[in-house]
Amino acid sequence: MRRLRIEHDDLGFLEETARLLGFRSRMLQLEAGTNPSRLELVDAGEISLLRLQFSRRTFICGPKPPARVFCNITLQPVPEPPRVHGRDLDSETLVGFDPQREIHFQAPAAHRFAAVLVEERLFWQTAELLGRRDLDPDLFSRNAFRLHPACSADLRRLLCQAFRDPQAKPGDFAARAITTRLMRDDLLPLLIAAIETPHCHHGLAGSRSERLLITRLSRQLMEERLADPLTLRDLYSAVPTSRRTLVYAFDEVFGMAPMRFLRLQRLQAARHALALAEPGSTTVTVIAQRCGFASGSHFSRVYREHFGEMPAQTLAYSQKHSGWSGALRVAQRLA
Repeated sequence: MRRLRIEHDDLGFLEETARLLGFRSRMLQLEAGTNPSRLELVDAGEISLLRLQFSRRTFICGPKPPARVFCNITLQPVPEPPRVHGRDLDSETLVGFDPQREIHFQAPAAHRFAAVLVEERLFWQTAELLGRRDLDPDLFSRNAFRLHPACSADLRRLLCQAFRDPQAKPGDFAARAITTRLMRDDLLPLLIAAIETPHCHHGLAGSRSERLLITRLSRQLMEERLADPLTLRDLYSAVPTSRRTLVYAFDEVFGMAPMRFLRLQRLQAARHALALAEPGSTTVTVIAQRCGFASGSHFSRVYREHFGEMPAQTLAYSQKHSGWSGALRVAQRLA
C-alpha cells in the first residue's frame, strides 16, 4: 500500500511525479494566474486511485497506463463542466474506459475528480462474479457509461473515504489491510455495479417479498456483527444471494446501498451506547471500535455529519446525567 499527496503550483512538477507513477500524460494550464494544484495517490497494487484538483482550467492529454481498466469519475460537480474529447461531461457519467483512446480532458478550476485503475485480470474476474455478462472489452470502445443512481452516491463516498483514511505508519499492516480491503471488496464491486450498459439486466429477485426477505436477513447479519469489517461479499454470501440482487434490493426498499445502510446502523448503535453510558465506564474510542469504526477520526466526522454534534458531546451529556439512571432524560433530549 502506497500513499502520496503533493501540492504544488508548477504543473511540470506534478507531471513528472505522475510519470513516476506510470502516467505519461501532459498537463497544460489554460488560464492566466497562479495554479496551486494537488495530486493524491492511493496504490493497493491491483487497484490504484489518483485524485487531481487544479485552481485554473487545465488540459490533460496522453496515453492511458497499459494492462489496466481506467476510468474517471467526478467527485464534486462544479458550475463549468469538464470536457472530454471536446464534449461536456455530465457529472453522472463514468468516462475513460477505451484503452485505445488517449486521455483528452479539460478540468475546470476547482473540479475534483478521481481516476480509478484496476488490473484487467482483477476487473474481469470481479465482473464475472457479479454476473455482468453484458460487459466485455469490445463494449469499452464506447469510452463513457452512465452511473446507476443506486450506486452513484456510495461510490463517491467510498472513493473519498479511501483518500481520507490516515496514512499508515511504517509497519502498520492492519491499517493498510483495511484500505486494501475497502478498495478490493467494496469499491471495485460497486464501481462495476454502477456501470450502465444497453443490455444491463440488474437481476432483481423475482418478487417484492423475496427482496424484503433479502434485506431482512442482511439487516439481522449487520446487527449481529456490528464490530466486524463486513463487506458486500460477506453479506451476499451469507444471505445468500447475488451481489447485484443485494444492491438493488436495498435500493428498492431503503433507497440506498447496503454498505451505507450498514454505516447508519453502526452510527445509531454507537449513539445509543454513548447516550446510555455510565460515568467512567467507557470512552468514545471504545464505543466506536465496538460498533465497527476502525478510525476514531472517521467515526467522529461521520457522527457529526449525521447527528449534528460530536460523539464526545453525547457521551459528556450522558455521564453528566448518570448514564442509565438518566436514560429517559437523554432519550428526550435526543428526540
